[in-house]
Amino acid sequence: MNGSILQIGKILVPFDNSGYSKRSLKYAVDLAKVILSDNRGKEHIRIFLLHVVQEFPIAKSLSDRLLRDKEGKVISLSQYASAIYDGMKDNIEKSISKEISKYSSIDGVKIDFAILSGDPANVIVDYTEKNKIDLVIMGSNGLQGLAKFKGLGNVSRKVSEAVSCPITIIR
Repeated sequence: MNGSILQIGKILVPFDNSGYSKRSLKYAVDLAKVILSDNRGKEHIRIFLLHVVQEFPIAKSLSDRLLRDKEGKVISLSQYASAIYDGMKDNIEKSISKEISKYSSIDGVKIDFAILSGDPANVIVDYTEKNKIDLVIMGSNGLQGLAKFKGLGNVSRKVSEAVSCPITIIR
């Protein structure tokens, strides 16, 4: 990238369905429209929404412990946790699809999404590097939001310190 905003072709928006992430997506779309209108040679800008499901480790001594599900069927704790993660992924996929549909009619703006699991900050940084993202636009805080009293949230701070591309923080 030569420093010009017109060179931006890939924008990453970490998305957790919070107001901050919804504002970040809107900002990314608005910025993409400006870039496209100022650069007649550019055909499209890709916006990547990334949701990271944070996994919580379950000790091996507990993972085999048996529970009963809603129907009374006996399952292991790890199977139960897996079902919870699947439900979370389904819910966020519906939310992301709803957000994407708001912007589907904008020519030249292509929005894709991915749902990954792991430590949010690390996954965001890795995704940025692997996909050669030109700009990260993310909320200053996420759903947990406690850090708003201090300034940046923990994930926003870690990402801003670790990515090699420019980052815009949305309040």
